Amino acid sequence: MARAWAAGIAGLAILAGASCGGEQERSSSASAAKPVGQESAGSVAQFADCGDWKKGTKVERVATVDVLRGQLTPQRSPTAESPLADERAYELLDRACAPGFSDSLRLYKLYVRMQGFAPLSE
Repeated sequence: MARAWAAGIAGLAILAGASCGGEQERSSSASAAKPVGQESAGSVAQFADCGDWKKGTKVERVATVDVLRGQLTPQRSPTAESPLADERAYELLDRACAPGFSDSLRLYKLYVRMQGFAPLSE
């Protein structure tokens, strides 16, 4: 009985480590890329706009979404999360910054509004 219990705990630890590693990998690849936009005080959140988004590569855009989430998600607790999934944020920013729309739209303004309405669209 004790041996089965120990094996179960070891299995859970392996699964937890594997899932954490996958998340770490995604975060580290996004952080390794340079986000789009002009940097100010260590972040591009304030100045990145649709023109920058259009010029960026997919990896740079993903890094930009990561920066926006980190800067614009309320940090009331260590577990605070954005109600807006990164994939959905990328899709909406890509649609908002489509050719033919203004290049001067600030990404943080779009992100904050999308984040505010995210719970209603789920």
